[in-house]
Amino acid sequence: MQFRVALCDDETASHETTQKLLAEYQQKISSVSFAISCFSSGGKLLDYIDTHEAFHIYILDIIMPDINGIQLGTALREQGDDGLIIYLTSSPDFALESYSTDALHYLLKPIDSNQFSQCMDKAMNRLNRSLTETISIKTPGSTRIVPVHDICYAERVNRFIRYYLIDDTVIDGVTFNGTFQNAVSPLLSQHGFLIVGSSFVVNPYHVTEITKSDILLDGKRLVPIPRRTYETVKSKWADYWLKKGDTHVI
Repeated sequence: MQFRVALCDDETASHETTQKLLAEYQQKISSVSFAISCFSSGGKLLDYIDTHEAFHIYILDIIMPDINGIQLGTALREQGDDGLIIYLTSSPDFALESYSTDALHYLLKPIDSNQFSQCMDKAMNRLNRSLTETISIKTPGSTRIVPVHDICYAERVNRFIRYYLIDDTVIDGVTFNGTFQNAVSPLLSQHGFLIVGSSFVVNPYHVTEITKSDILLDGKRLVPIPRRTYETVKSKWADYWLKKGDTHVI
């Protein structure tokens, strides 16, 4: 699988060093590849994300002139970005601050190749785990096994559940008896899934904005939100990002 990686450092030499380390890791782990984008400042990275897809991994220098790495990581989290953050820095003074951005790792320059490889192993394990959790969906003709990460949202349509996937695939489940909440219980058992009104369940990972009338998913899909539930749903969405995952700092 190909993962999108953003390198942000104001020193060109650091870009070259990190790209070399990623290339060496890719040679070792042939099942993965990296699409790497380099940025010379935090502002340029944030501007890019405004109009393009976000990244799976952010490798950030901390000491930069316009926006430092901690501020950049904070900005990413505030806009709901769940990408893994790895800090590279020449100073150990920011280790404690890196916790505030749910950083995966904190590595000191010059980067040791073995430490970098171990760091990437943990990143791959985290990403693969989030991409391989599945649920089974019974359809009129078969049973579909679907990665949880691929489910954008589900909707009650008459007496069956319709599942909308991130690649625009739509899957219709079998007719259910009982309550809507019971019918979507496999989704609600997954971390963070939000029940919205009486007809929708959304994957908070794909929520990019919540207004008082709609939930925007992946920047293109709208799910209506009852005004009386706006504050509750928004709070649960924030909790999802605040509590998601563990933190490792080395």
